[in-house]
Amino acid sequence: MRRSKVLAKLRSGQVARICCCGSPIAFFPAIAAHFKYDGIWLDAEHRVWDPRESETMLGRHHAADIDCIWRPPTKEKNGLYRLLEDGAAGLMIPHVGTAKEARALVNAIKFPPLGDRGFCGGGRDADYWIGKPADYTDAANRESCLVVQIETPAALANAEAIAAVPGVDVLFIGPGDMSLRLGCTPGVSDPGMLDVQKQIAAACRKHGKAWGRPVGSADDAKTIIDLGAQFVVHGSEFGAVHSHFTTCAADFDSILSDTASTPAIPEGKTY
Repeated sequence: MRRSKVLAKLRSGQVARICCCGSPIAFFPAIAAHFKYDGIWLDAEHRVWDPRESETMLGRHHAADIDCIWRPPTKEKNGLYRLLEDGAAGLMIPHVGTAKEARALVNAIKFPPLGDRGFCGGGRDADYWIGKPADYTDAANRESCLVVQIETPAALANAEAIAAVPGVDVLFIGPGDMSLRLGCTPGVSDPGMLDVQKQIAAACRKHGKAWGRPVGSADDAKTIIDLGAQFVVHGSEFGAVHSHFTTCAADFDSILSDTASTPAIPEGKTY
């Protein structure tokens, strides 16, 4: 069974390098692995994925030897553990507001005695049975990561109880949803968000869990790492495209402004 690079980093007290993607870009896992990322958060909450696209993308993560932390559109038990069977290294579950919800997720994706996940052994996570280790269920529990998103004031109030749930590995702040409900900006250094981050950090420190959030700059990453964050998301396909197109558009603006005075070819005439 493949070992989780993200969990290995978290358990050794290091920071896991995470990027995110919401599109079936074939080369994305290989590129991310090349740039020393430990995992990719793949978004299927806000993006639509065909099941075969999902399976293929998970296979590309295995080929690149990089974790896939899948954010599914459902909390339905069978739908969740099927993603693990297909090769997801972990699941990121949006809008987890109570310890009861967190325990239900552990129950869905962990084998007994920790949970009640259904047994197959014929998926990619068990090497399609032919390479299934004798301790498959224990190994699957050990190497599958559960990330729960804290996105509302109610969830924040329950953060300590959520962090105390066995089987939960990471509390992940959803800054967009949280800031929308708190009436602040999602910025790392916004006083409202800074308070959220400190509360989550304290809850996780007390119960030996990791926490994190997305960031947009090196300064933001340093701010949350200094607060104790280990699951740090920095980089995405949208960010890469926007940044590159900003540069390319500026190139076009510069080139075309230099040639703006060139007379146009009169209609009907060629040179």
